[in-house]
Amino acid sequence: MTNAKPALAIEIGPMLEDIWTGIPVFTRRLISALIQDGRLDLRFVHNYIEIPVDAVRSAMLLGAGSFLRERYEQLTMSERRILDLNTPVLYPSSKSNLGGIYAREASTVHDLSTLVMPENHVEANVAYHMDHFGDELESNELTFAISQSTDAALQSAFPSTAGRTQLLYQYVDWPDEFEVLDRNSPRIDIGRYAVVIGTVEPRKNLTLLIEALSHPDIAASEIKFVIIGKRGWLVDSFLQEIPKHLRDRLIFSGFVSDFIKYRLIKAAEFMIFPSMYEGFGIPALEAMSLGKPVMAAMTSSFPEVIGEGGIYFDPFSVTEFAEAFAEIVSPSRAAELAAKALKQSSIFNPPRMAAPVVEWVCSG
Repeated sequence: MTNAKPALAIEIGPMLEDIWTGIPVFTRRLISALIQDGRLDLRFVHNYIEIPVDAVRSAMLLGAGSFLRERYEQLTMSERRILDLNTPVLYPSSKSNLGGIYAREASTVHDLSTLVMPENHVEANVAYHMDHFGDELESNELTFAISQSTDAALQSAFPSTAGRTQLLYQYVDWPDEFEVLDRNSPRIDIGRYAVVIGTVEPRKNLTLLIEALSHPDIAASEIKFVIIGKRGWLVDSFLQEIPKHLRDRLIFSGFVSDFIKYRLIKAAEFMIFPSMYEGFGIPALEAMSLGKPVMAAMTSSFPEVIGEGGIYFDPFSVTEFAEAFAEIVSPSRAAELAAKALKQSSIFNPPRMAAPVVEWVCSG
């Protein structure tokens, strides 16, 4: 007779969102990694109620949460089973309650920009981290951090977490059909371009690119810049300060589907990620997984995620930005970086994501 697998329940609240980006995608990848690993008896919970496994798996196939939310809301009283309080529970993000309900709990910290750069956040979000987040962490047996940078910021802000944290790296998994669909879609015909991750939000630092457009080396280049993200009304005021012929090199995509993002990245020459702070920087990993090097700010999590698959610059220096740009547009250097980017992306994979979670569950 074989021994039963240790149980783990995952709080699937993030997956109830209609559109999956960010943390819902992280949650889906985490579950996929643990299913592939196969060492745990996976269960799913929301607001203390067990969620049917088949409902979660169906939502993962659909890639959206409306079906899952409807299934949860329609559970009858006889179907609503309270999760055993002795079951270890992992929250893929912050807790939906103050914690301490289950015998063993762990939550995941993605981004501490509210504490690192409080000037860029509304007071309510900063107050939550200052007033309540510490209590949540205290109820954890273990806290997962999605990067060494986030882990360092966490332990600096909350010293009591020292010795009770573990890294939980995510990975990229494009749908298999994207490659075929892309091959059979019309060519993206806008000339040479770099794809840019950034919005008008100050820490995303899009203004650095706008200022750099007037630098002689960049102004003389034929490279255009396709910016994935909302344009935002503040961008217009910055754009008015540069000549129209330079302004026209910026193309704002707005919100795009995962497939369109895949196509835009795959057809680009490289990615630019000027953000001053990221908890992980998943778009950089997405680019590298498609063989695209990344030109990124030398800050927060970028060096550990991008490694040798990119070139770095001071996020406050137009001069360094232009120097990095001149290097990455060189065909020979770009080819060298592309190979390194693919290699670096491969170290972030499902087994690596599953391992620390399995280790935690089995340690109890």
